[in-house]
Amino acid sequence: MSDCLVVGGGIIGLSVAYELSKRGLSVTLVEQGEWGGQASSAAAGMLAPLKEFASMGPMLDLGMESLRLYPQWAQELEERAAGDVQLSLEGLVTVALNDAESEQLKAKFHWQKEAGHDVRWLDGKELREVEPLLSEQVVAGIHSPGEGHINNRLLLRSLVTACRIQGVQLLSGCVVSGIAVKAGRVIGVETTSGPIRAEHTIIASGAWAGIMMQMLDLAIPVRPVRGQIAAVSSVGIPLRTVIFGTSGYITPKKDGKIVIGATEDESGFQREVTLAGLASVLNGVMPYVPALHAAAFLEAWGGLRPATADGKPLLGPVPGWEGLSLAGGHFRNGILLSPITAKRMADYVESGRVDRLEAFLPSRFLP
Repeated sequence: MSDCLVVGGGIIGLSVAYELSKRGLSVTLVEQGEWGGQASSAAAGMLAPLKEFASMGPMLDLGMESLRLYPQWAQELEERAAGDVQLSLEGLVTVALNDAESEQLKAKFHWQKEAGHDVRWLDGKELREVEPLLSEQVVAGIHSPGEGHINNRLLLRSLVTACRIQGVQLLSGCVVSGIAVKAGRVIGVETTSGPIRAEHTIIASGAWAGIMMQMLDLAIPVRPVRGQIAAVSSVGIPLRTVIFGTSGYITPKKDGKIVIGATEDESGFQREVTLAGLASVLNGVMPYVPALHAAAFLEAWGGLRPATADGKPLLGPVPGWEGLSLAGGHFRNGILLSPITAKRMADYVESGRVDRLEAFLPSRFLP
């Protein structure tokens, strides 16, 4: 029997398992498919809480705290797993193509500046000094010099390696068929590989968390939202920085790719790339960087992001079921929020205290 069982091998499950094992707990991690095969792969690895969250509050606070953890966390994983995760915190721009978009961005800039965040308002000419390939149509925008991105595929690979080195028992291709209960307490799960028992079970199964909760006759509002994303070659297109616009984003990676995206479509549990989705992704970024018209297409892929009813993740104990917690529902911010989620969930498992999880407790949906 393990101290902890983590169900779900995406970025959140891997991060939580790694953190728990670092604290001296024995951990088993199970994944029904491949490591990071869903939301974690349908990502560009953005680390951009100021761009992502539209107002002050617990989500922005969580995102900023996670961003501050990233440099040390990434360095630790690189040293532990002997592999570069291509962390880049060299800034990004959020741009407007017309006056209406500019006014919306300026309102966001003002509250962020007043809150003390490192943001700068630039006109079109100043933005093109930051990123010369920006279109002449860009009229203004926000420059956020402290944000950036990471290679999510390399990060996932490093986490799997680090978990293995830490002694986490890794079981992929292992489908959970039921949650094991004894005297009102969750004691593990039943799987296609046999029973797995643990003192504490953490469900980190992303878009499948709702299905997992149905095994206990609990209804929790988590649904899959498909993200379709593409990559083109950076050969001949020397982009310097990440670009966000209202119809897409453009992320130059250190491996010679430019990742562009992404759709948000309700497709159930279908993750295939569609022609309509791919067209939306490709056409959405052309107005920002005209040079992309000549880019060589490399690949496209899709994944399922776990969305909750209120846009906030589910972190902490499941009411009425001792020994069971949730860590999921991060929607498109799983990469950004992985280090802080791992830290706070491990704190909870060790102490039993939920004071730092209050805004995200599952009890808001499960009275």
